[in-house]
Amino acid sequence: MTAPLLEVEGVERRFGGVRALAGASFTVGGDGIVGLIGPNGAGKTTLFDTIAGRQVPDAGRIRLSGQDVTRWPPQRRAALGLQRTFQECRVMPGWTLRENLLFAARPRGLAGALAAAFTRRDRLPGWAPARAEALLRLATLEAYADAPASVLSFGQRRMVEIAAALMTRPRWLLLDEPAAGINPGLLDALSRFLRAAHEEGGGLFLIVEHNMEFIMGLAARIVVMHGGAVLEDGAPEVVRASPRVVEAYLG
Repeated sequence: MTAPLLEVEGVERRFGGVRALAGASFTVGGDGIVGLIGPNGAGKTTLFDTIAGRQVPDAGRIRLSGQDVTRWPPQRRAALGLQRTFQECRVMPGWTLRENLLFAARPRGLAGALAAAFTRRDRLPGWAPARAEALLRLATLEAYADAPASVLSFGQRRMVEIAAALMTRPRWLLLDEPAAGINPGLLDALSRFLRAAHEEGGGLFLIVEHNMEFIMGLAARIVVMHGGAVLEDGAPEVVRASPRVVEAYLG
């Protein structure tokens, strides 16, 4: 029997007297796009950080494909196949789009760091150039492949950041508010890109998002947090109709 792709079991986290997570639990059995929503202070970011390895919970377990990673550092989880983005867009504006993506394909650890100290191009895996071109096409940014990222709009740079995170074909991709600050006219393009990327590579896309229209139209499943715990979990239409969610958040 195949283990669930992600298990969050009774996770608790305190910061002094503040209980940021209060026994948060949910399971994702296999591939999919899952939204993680909730009002400010619900515990979304803290839970996200415990899954990514930036926070160690005070209690509970995080399992990836059945493997207990609760106390693993982020780099060890990355080696297993977990990648994430952050609320602030992290691209190198003076580098071309192609260079940004190729850099993300570099070997990590000491060998990769030493190579990066001398050049952006050495020690690249053989598959990296073709993978970068494919992702730029998915994002409809191939025309800018050799242009510096600085010429792009904020939303386009966000897609470059996501494409870079996808370079190594992660099994788990955690996206922290990808729609934040993006011009509404580009949100459809971002949604299409994420759908196409998931169809192409599979895995779990777990997305923290405040833009309800965006995430409800993208994710097949929504996990709602409130007070550090999971309040509701289901399809977008189930979440929209939940009186508890309406009272706590959507109303």
